[in-house]
Amino acid sequence: MTQKTKVIILVIILFAGIGFGLYFYLRLTGIIKTGAEAIIGCQNSNQISNFFGKPGANLVSYNLFGSDIMVHELLPPYLDHIQKEVNDAKTGYNFTNITSYNNRSKVGGGGKSLHSWGIAIDINPDSNPYQPGNYGPPQSDIPIQIVNIFKKYGFAWGGDWPGERDPMHFEWYGAEIGGSVLDKLSNQKILTVATDVDGTGSPNANGDYNWIVPFGSHTITAKTRGYKDTSFAVSLACFSSNNIDITMEALPSNLSGSITGKVQVAGNYPMLMPASILLDGRTVGVSSIRGDYVIPNVHSGKHKVEAKVLFFPGGATSVDMVPGENIKDTNIVIGK
Repeated sequence: MTQKTKVIILVIILFAGIGFGLYFYLRLTGIIKTGAEAIIGCQNSNQISNFFGKPGANLVSYNLFGSDIMVHELLPPYLDHIQKEVNDAKTGYNFTNITSYNNRSKVGGGGKSLHSWGIAIDINPDSNPYQPGNYGPPQSDIPIQIVNIFKKYGFAWGGDWPGERDPMHFEWYGAEIGGSVLDKLSNQKILTVATDVDGTGSPNANGDYNWIVPFGSHTITAKTRGYKDTSFAVSLACFSSNNIDITMEALPSNLSGSITGKVQVAGNYPMLMPASILLDGRTVGVSSIRGDYVIPNVHSGKHKVEAKVLFFPGGATSVDMVPGENIKDTNIVIGK
């Protein structure tokens, strides 16, 4: 081997070493991302714990395609839908080995595995092995129809991750959304309303709603008698908590009225300061120093009117309004 050839080989080795060193440095600092981080993110352990609780907390037992596994308590409703749709699809796929909760670090380092919170599921690892360095199609025997059903209910598939194909692996990314359903004009709660996310009914009570849904884009719809239907789109980041009030516009036939009256202190004590006035649990104004109050723009239905002053026990009364009614002399006694 000539001296020139030796120099060329040494230069190639030197540049290759520098290149690999730079690559691993950029990977370590997060500038270059592969795997789930490259296409989704959503891997911050503190953010995940704020949403789900500490690793290993809030777990429940669940039977998934014949395997008893431990998963986070938020997952069973989504897994119920997945099992039904997969069974209906009749793909004939044999789920022989399914695991979930495992409090450990990620393979290759880089923080906690999402298995630690019971929000990741591995299916048949022998036939769907982890494939580091693979940027091409993953080696997997899971029918794409099954993969798409998991995705539909908030699971990301490891077979999509460039550089770290992991087709056995599915992990769930969720978000929280909540708020109140309000009358657009009066800003008062609408107590009886039907709401849904993407066409599926979701829990709401007493004018408030709170849902846990897969992260991403959703269509929120609210309907109730006397109001125009309301529908809008939201985009939710993974493991985020979002407060979004839903405002609804009353129909012309749904005329508003008013409630007026006086706040009094038990025992004929004088009012020393204005009282806070609440309608259906929401503060809507204050009384005068003499206790007189007015609540405008109240729509028909049953309502709870409350008054509170400092440390005195609050007082309350109920009214049942018809459209356009102005109810007078609704007096409230506090301090009983």
